[in-house]
Amino acid sequence: MFLSNLKITNFRNYRFSSFHFEKGTNTIIGENDAGKSNAMIAIRMLLDDRYYYTQKSLKESDFNKSLGDWRGHWIVISIDFDGMTSEEATKEIISQIMLDIDTDESLEQLNFNLSNTSTNTGNISLIIRPIESVRKELFEASDDIEKFQSVRKTISLADYEFLFLSKGSIDFSDEQNYKSIVGDLDSCSAPDPNECQNNESVIGTKININDIANYISVVFVDALRDVLLMMTKGNNPIRNIVRSIENNIDEDNIQKVREKIKNLNLSIAEIAELKGVQGTLNSKLVEILGFIYSPDLLLTSNISDELVSLSKFLNLNPEDEEGMNSLGLGHLNMIFIALKIVEYNFTSTREILNIMLIEEPEAHIHHHIQKTLFRNLGIKDKTTQVIMTTHSPNIAEASEISRMNIVKNHESKSKAMQPFKGLNKFGKDNLGIKLNLTHSIERYLDSKRSALLFSKGVILVEGDAEEIIIPSLIKKVLKISLDEIGVSVINIGSTSFQYIAPLFSDERIQRYCAIVTDLDVQAVPSGSKLYKSEAGTKGVERKKKLESMFNSNNWVEPYFANTTFEIEMSNTGRNIDLYKNAVSHLYVKDAAIRGWQEKLSSDCDETRNESVLKLAENFGKGWLAVTVSVLISEADFELSIPEYILEALVFASQESITEKFLEKLINRISDENCTVEEFMKPERNNESHYVSLFTFIKKWKSL
Repeated sequence: MFLSNLKITNFRNYRFSSFHFEKGTNTIIGENDAGKSNAMIAIRMLLDDRYYYTQKSLKESDFNKSLGDWRGHWIVISIDFDGMTSEEATKEIISQIMLDIDTDESLEQLNFNLSNTSTNTGNISLIIRPIESVRKELFEASDDIEKFQSVRKTISLADYEFLFLSKGSIDFSDEQNYKSIVGDLDSCSAPDPNECQNNESVIGTKININDIANYISVVFVDALRDVLLMMTKGNNPIRNIVRSIENNIDEDNIQKVREKIKNLNLSIAEIAELKGVQGTLNSKLVEILGFIYSPDLLLTSNISDELVSLSKFLNLNPEDEEGMNSLGLGHLNMIFIALKIVEYNFTSTREILNIMLIEEPEAHIHHHIQKTLFRNLGIKDKTTQVIMTTHSPNIAEASEISRMNIVKNHESKSKAMQPFKGLNKFGKDNLGIKLNLTHSIERYLDSKRSALLFSKGVILVEGDAEEIIIPSLIKKVLKISLDEIGVSVINIGSTSFQYIAPLFSDERIQRYCAIVTDLDVQAVPSGSKLYKSEAGTKGVERKKKLESMFNSNNWVEPYFANTTFEIEMSNTGRNIDLYKNAVSHLYVKDAAIRGWQEKLSSDCDETRNESVLKLAENFGKGWLAVTVSVLISEADFELSIPEYILEALVFASQESITEKFLEKLINRISDENCTVEEFMKPERNNESHYVSLFTFIKKWKSL
């Protein structure tokens, strides 16, 4: 048995969201404040017997902000289990949570999306909802707007109850289902509680959640961990390990230790100075109370001979070092995780399932070790499942997208996305490939390309030149870094965008992905060795393929250079001067420099274009791009961004760019403190003064 799904409704960052997990190790990745930690908390609320979350803990901030008025709404957290074996099914607790759904006509008529109908699955849920009397009041006030709103205003957190349930048949993370059960509170409508809200075949039957903890264990490793402090606490891993192995230690060994401790206690008590303290204390008592009433006290050593008590004196110390405090944060973090795994292997002896939750295991650890750590967590027990959160592209590289949940937050709502969902079917139906597309992408994504999983927006490019120049050019011209708006330029290293771009869709990763590629229309003399007639034909075919493949995908859009990136770049505005300046950095002899600069200054477009392409061929596109990139940062003349690049940037940055952001940008670039509308007025002539900024805003407004 393993935890297969986590479904969250209205809890903190999450409005309606669902996570998917597999056996073994799983990752949850996402930016800061996206909701990774809250997903961990949701699991712990149901399964961790050391995490107590009750009515007294409930706060208004636990309700999703997008609700507006939280009063009357429900918080629902559900966990699905899969892979239950026939042996596990014989255990009473498993029979309490295993689904045995017989979907009758009454449920079908309600048009619910059922959680599962398989016989080897089960679920448990926590429903936090108003008590029945309040829900009845809402029902009776339905359709009377004034009365309904009045009832809602009287609801307080004290009116909420906590229900732990199992065998629920409804998926509350589906908005339609939620409204069917809870009502449409914004429209002042709530159903009769007796119809569905108390129907055990729908919401589930009550269970004692403490019984679950006897069969499922959860160990949580916090991200904000002070290792040295944790090692001094009473429940540190070493002490827990000793406690778990105490019964396995040979009794003769324990007896020998007890004898030594007894002798040690006697030896301490015989120290002359301590005996002097004992005598002085007894004398003072005689002075105060007299011989009759004063007790005769002994100053003794009481070091416990219990092994668990002794464990607090056990310390880990690195060889040839003074102590743990001599180690860096990275080493301390790795040692602590290793200790937690060892502790886990010794102490997690629940019969059915052991779950280890780790927040940000990469903290303070070198990127090479991060990958090794992830691959070698050392948990091989089939009853153990690991779920970890991470910010690290290195761990994402070592992970598998088939075991990955990506969390994004937009407009106060977090959403869990599964990049593998339906991916193989897409490959088969649209790409005509028999290979497993999910596994192929997993092998393709290195630590650099894995950045696309963390970004708010993505621009996929063909090669090194685009990857190097585009970020530098945007930084120089628009005064913003791509990091600032959360957009990554990902070098595909080819034109095979059709294998990576499908990651972005309604079904998988809901982030905007712009494809930047070349049509390769030939713009050099036909007699030139750089003239490639077949390249233009392939460019047209590529355009048709990409547009056809992603025509109905709102998250992916291709943008095309009419010729090549180098030609489009050099022919935009005064950008050709960058290449003229680059020549003096690439060549030594004055004659060669003058010759190239003359060609680059030619009035003939084909001559200029050929010269740019020859430079790229002679020195390599990547090295030429590096040289141009340096000159971009040093340029003291106005540069321009090719229009198709601006269009791609606008598309990819939709979730980051706001009107308020643009106003700040206008002020930063033009020193004009004005609104977007004022900046775009024709009489200001900003279309000529700030060409790229004006075009960028124009494209943004047209979305």
